Amino acid sequence: MTSQQTGGPLVQLTGVNKWFGELHVLQDIDLSIDRGEVVVVIGPSGSGKSTLCRTINRLESIEKGEISIDGQRLPEEGKQLARLRSDVGMVFQSFNLFAHKTILENVMLGPTKVRRTSKADAEKRARELLERVGVSAQADKYPAQLSGGQQQRVAIARALAMDPKVMLFDEPTSALDPEMINEVLDVMTSLAREGMTMIVVTHEMGFARRAANRVVFMDGGRIVEAADPQTFFTNPRSERARDFLSKILDH
Repeated sequence: MTSQQTGGPLVQLTGVNKWFGELHVLQDIDLSIDRGEVVVVIGPSGSGKSTLCRTINRLESIEKGEISIDGQRLPEEGKQLARLRSDVGMVFQSFNLFAHKTILENVMLGPTKVRRTSKADAEKRARELLERVGVSAQADKYPAQLSGGQQQRVAIARALAMDPKVMLFDEPTSALDPEMINEVLDVMTSLAREGMTMIVVTHEMGFARRAANRVVFMDGGRIVEAADPQTFFTNPRSERARDFLSKILDH
């Protein structure tokens, strides 16, 4: 039964807890994300944002609670996990492209290997996606020949090639030079406008204001507050959020 039938959220985290040894990095996280919603997760370093992002496709295991995607609970491991994980696109700080493969081959790899798409169909789709993220002219080059901003846009195209139900972005611009940040954020903003369900961990407050339906503020492994961008940025409820915003928005 899909969430479209049940009307339930596309991503649901219920009572999620995670420890690294003694450190309780995620504490009783409850979060639900609707189809087509863009949720931006912000907060100080070490607040659990990236860990939260990585639990959603089981790159990090959880000790307590449950996570479901499109009405299906995330299994611990095995084939079913691989299948569910392929519904979740992930874009990291580092681009993780295969250095020995061309840009086109990088984008085709997932669909041909995991989805068993034919080479011809995978290539057609890959070229469309490279066009969409603005790097179609680079299709036959290798990652090292591209700028960081171009490589990150290829990484987004590669994730989209799997036709995911939800896209996770874990600080996708933090390794980029300032002049490249906007070219990546622009691609993400257009994805958001087209209705892609997105969970974005970022320090880019302009993107949060522009593209988010909801801003989730984390601190100390907990969700402290969540609100629409207008409310959150103009009138945060918690002292922690006010303190955080005063530090970053004054610079």
